[in-house]
Amino acid sequence: MHKIFIGDNTNILLGDKLLEYKNKIKVIYIDPPYNTKSIKSYSDNKNSNIWINTIMKSIKSSYPYLSENGVFYISIDDNEYAYLKVACDNLFGKENFIGTFITQQAQRSNSKLINTVHEYVLCYAKNKKSVKEFKLKRIEIAEQKEIIFNLQKKIKDYLLSYGYSTAYSELKKEIKSICEKNNITWLKNYNCIDENGNIYFGKDLSTPSKPREVDIPSINLHLKPLKTRGWSSDEKFIHLYKQNKLVFKSGRPYEKHLLTDAEDSAPSVLNFYSRQGTNDLNKLGLRGLFDTPKPVNLIKFLIKLAAKNNDTVLDFFAGSGTTGQAVYEINNEEHLNLQFILIQRNEMIDEKSDIYKNCQKYNIEPNVAEILKLRLNTCLMKNLYSEKYEIEECDEKQ
Repeated sequence: MHKIFIGDNTNILLGDKLLEYKNKIKVIYIDPPYNTKSIKSYSDNKNSNIWINTIMKSIKSSYPYLSENGVFYISIDDNEYAYLKVACDNLFGKENFIGTFITQQAQRSNSKLINTVHEYVLCYAKNKKSVKEFKLKRIEIAEQKEIIFNLQKKIKDYLLSYGYSTAYSELKKEIKSICEKNNITWLKNYNCIDENGNIYFGKDLSTPSKPREVDIPSINLHLKPLKTRGWSSDEKFIHLYKQNKLVFKSGRPYEKHLLTDAEDSAPSVLNFYSRQGTNDLNKLGLRGLFDTPKPVNLIKFLIKLAAKNNDTVLDFFAGSGTTGQAVYEINNEEHLNLQFILIQRNEMIDEKSDIYKNCQKYNIEPNVAEILKLRLNTCLMKNLYSEKYEIEECDEKQ
């Protein structure tokens, strides 16, 4: 069951509400106030020393909940990045710094010097050696998705219209053109087509081991020993055969790796724009309810890098509830059972802001916690997701 706690994050993290999650939370993501003095709907204006001490107090309070192979993400901008990085190096250890993601922001027209169009996501591990590889399918990277989709569609169309030989010749031409245009090399490996027009590359199934003969009657596979290398195990051959991923070229077996399944390490520069987060709220019919919502797809991307089925995600600066919606969407799309824990203060909205007026329009009290609840309830009412949550009020409204 998903959980939401309304109250001061440090008090909740230091209390007994989450004791069952000590050393068990796989992903912690936070989007704290950036201390830019420019947000109108909630407090975002503190002395730098006070700001870093406040933020680090809550981060330190959450540290015991992170699992040994857990990952901690923190969104931030230039204003406090350097101070936050040094403080987190001291807490997590510089050896557990995984890296910094850079996200793109909307162009601004009022900049006098540098038009800053980026923000950051700091990424740390509790124990970097225990963290799984940050791998993702290339079709989940926007620019590569278009390349893969268009190429695969074109080759299938050629196969259907002109036959295998023409489709194969076209594949070689397209790969050369795409690699030159986009300055990439990885696509050159995917130079084969199966009978259905699926593009793949064949991975060699020999191994640096003692030469041996393979004889597996159940899949009609008989291979003579190689001169200096061995073959993969019989179990692997059988597994690949059952998965329809055992292919042959010139009588030699290969493992089929489909282009649509191609993976890559996570890139450091991410094409997620701040305005996408506003659009996410608009799509729910909740226009004008939050200044700085993060894009749902950004949070989904970060979670999927580190989490697997049945893991728990914590966000103790929950804001409008983007992390909750991200978990909902991942579970729905990937058929997983991730759980979220959200913590958010009953932080009042500035009476002078448009968001204050919009809260009245949506018939909710003008504070961030009510916006969070409205967003998740709207997801449920629209039948986008069926996962309920528990909610607990932990202190008086501020």
